[in-house]
Amino acid sequence: MKKLPLFLTMVLLCISFISALEFSAEYDTNILVRDMENSIELTLKIENASEGTYNLYTLSDISIHPSETFVIGDDPFEKKFTMTAKDNLDVEGYYSFTYTLNHRNVEKFDKKMLIDLINLEDAIEIGSDSIDPTSGELSFYVQNKKSASLKNLSAKFSSILFETERTFDIGPNEKLEIFVDIDENKLKKTKAGVYIIKSVFQTKKGDKKIEGNLYLGEKKGITLTKDRSGILIRSETITKVNAGNVLESVQIKLERNIFSRLFTSFNIEPIFIEREGFIVEYTWIKEKLNPAEAYIIKAETNYIFPFLIIVFATLALLGFKRFSETKLELKKSVSHVKTKNDEFALKITLSLKAKTEIENVSLVDKVPAIVKIYRKFGTVKPDKIDAESRRIHWHIGDLNAGEERIFTYIVYSKVGVVGKFSLPKALVVFEKEEKIHEVNSNNVFFMSDQIKGKD
Repeated sequence: MKKLPLFLTMVLLCISFISALEFSAEYDTNILVRDMENSIELTLKIENASEGTYNLYTLSDISIHPSETFVIGDDPFEKKFTMTAKDNLDVEGYYSFTYTLNHRNVEKFDKKMLIDLINLEDAIEIGSDSIDPTSGELSFYVQNKKSASLKNLSAKFSSILFETERTFDIGPNEKLEIFVDIDENKLKKTKAGVYIIKSVFQTKKGDKKIEGNLYLGEKKGITLTKDRSGILIRSETITKVNAGNVLESVQIKLERNIFSRLFTSFNIEPIFIEREGFIVEYTWIKEKLNPAEAYIIKAETNYIFPFLIIVFATLALLGFKRFSETKLELKKSVSHVKTKNDEFALKITLSLKAKTEIENVSLVDKVPAIVKIYRKFGTVKPDKIDAESRRIHWHIGDLNAGEERIFTYIVYSKVGVVGKFSLPKALVVFEKEEKIHEVNSNNVFFMSDQIKGKD
């Protein structure tokens, strides 16, 4: 019985010694990126610990490595562990858990930890500083906005100016600059401004897309070249090229005397013509010249022209005679039609005028493959629509001298048309004095810019 108090005293002393254990934890970050295989490096510092076998574990969805037991003999004691998220941890945001330092299942010491589970797009920022187009270099950056290391990142990057693929590591809050090769011709044609950088990161949960901005700085410059050649047929070419990457407004001027102006032609009609004494000044202005775009004015003065006036006059008389002898005149015109859905639509007008009395008149028009025929027509519907050959037929019959007929129909397309849109010629077949005659209409085309001008 006397030994019992001594035993209790020894137990109490042991418990007191065990309870005196202190341990603290230091970690490089509390952030885990859910899409990547990054980890938290934990350093455990233990003081006043009893010698023996210990292990560190948690019952949460966090893995702690190494999970094996270890022996504490020295005081203080220090050991490093690695924490990773288990695959079944489907949490976004802050996550609190408890990990335990266990001593032979006799004494356990708990600590709580709060980690931040984020997605890759929350950690990564992609962009560029203002790029000087004259430097010949192009770079963009990938910035880690969080205090967590990301290793073995593999991504494809693309923009209007480049495509590249990289594998890299990026440290906490690190800003990694990536230099890429560029096509100088493409750079010259690209306007200054903000463009999108698209990236696709390969992760254990599939591809992750992150976008950023590419800032291309301004560069201004106009180059001028002049070329003169010829003696009797004198040609002069003036070229201005936008050597920068912003829209420019350019002006070109040419002078001719009052005699040479009569025999001078231009590839583009001048905007302004001013005469002062015996000198005539021509002016051209291009308001919006794109990067790498050239504005070319060609002037050709033909001093042989006076000798050809007689030939041209004779041809003109012959043409007038032929026109006066024309038995039928066929004109084709086109105009834009505004639709509710802003589809591309054109109204085709065919005008026939008989100069003399003609018989068995038939009108045939062909529709381009890019458009469709609107099934509602004007006052005169076609007698036949051949879907295979895309031809429209009207059987008109006989026409008296001076009689005129007008036929209209509408074509449309759900596909927008840009630039010059050409239409086939219409054809009229008729009889006159028991002979078959054919007359084609004029050439017709439509510029999409005409639509913009009306808006």
